[in-house]
Amino acid sequence: MSREDRRPRRCDCLGARRRELMVIGALAWAGTSVARALQLNERRPQVGDILVHSMGPRKGQPVRSDELVLDGPPQLAFPMDPSGLILDGLRFNEVVVVRVDPAQLDPEARAGAADGIVAYSAICTHEACTVSMWNDYEKMLVCSCHGSMFDPRARAKVVFGPAQRRLAQLPIRLEEGKIVVAGPFQGRLGPQRAS
Repeated sequence: MSREDRRPRRCDCLGARRRELMVIGALAWAGTSVARALQLNERRPQVGDILVHSMGPRKGQPVRSDELVLDGPPQLAFPMDPSGLILDGLRFNEVVVVRVDPAQLDPEARAGAADGIVAYSAICTHEACTVSMWNDYEKMLVCSCHGSMFDPRARAKVVFGPAQRRLAQLPIRLEEGKIVVAGPFQGRLGPQRAS
């Protein structure tokens, strides 16, 4: 054994402690950022949020007014806040967006519409299934589970099926072709449960 091997080694305790504190600080910052993102992701839509496609090849991209066909199939969307965070942490934030003839909108639906485009909760008021289908003949939104039909021109009132209550409307406006939230949901979301 050489002299150098018997010599006590110096501990760089301050450097090790500094690195440890930096790692702890970085983890705490990351944890706070993740917690904040989760908290934001679980909030309801707010004025200024942009509606983005919730699925398909355009997932995460803004739903644009010019891509919605008059009396055509609806688009499913989630709100995205101004920082770019898509609010898909709560299923009840998903909305169904459709364009109808503005002249056919009843006054209540028109108040929350933009150029004939309306947005409603995509959560059926019967059993919380997704309202994702379209009856092209009657121009109605249809629940994918039990077939409840909702009239988008009459503030999504029930016209057929087991649902007893209309879908909540999400007021919107247009900004440079993008669909932007203009107010909170109007009405109760999802099914009404017995107390």
